[in-house]
Amino acid sequence: MVKIDNKLLIGDLFFMIVFIKTLHTVIWVIMTMATFYIGYSVIIMKFDLLFYISLFLIVGETIVIFINSWRCPLTNIAKKYAPEDSPNFDIYLPYTIAKYNKEIFSVILSIILLIYIYNSLL
Repeated sequence: MVKIDNKLLIGDLFFMIVFIKTLHTVIWVIMTMATFYIGYSVIIMKFDLLFYISLFLIVGETIVIFINSWRCPLTNIAKKYAPEDSPNFDIYLPYTIAKYNKEIFSVILSIILLIYIYNSLL
């Protein structure tokens, strides 16, 4: 990175926020796929290696977000380069999905858990 008097140039700021948004979006897509694979596995009651990898990713992400006061650490990093408060300033997602992301996936994972409990009782 090019710095003048320890300050990033505008081009570097733009590059960093684009890099963070892209990385954050790629991670979001992977975590979304993991969530839905867990749901698929629970519906068919087949728990293979990919299920356990997905479960590990989701539990790991939950722990990281919990430790970080219910925020993604990438959001804190992005704030250094783009001091915005919009829910989607650090990720390429629509405003509403970015704003309610934790709530949406909490409901989805809760439904998956209920399906697992129901299927286990059959």
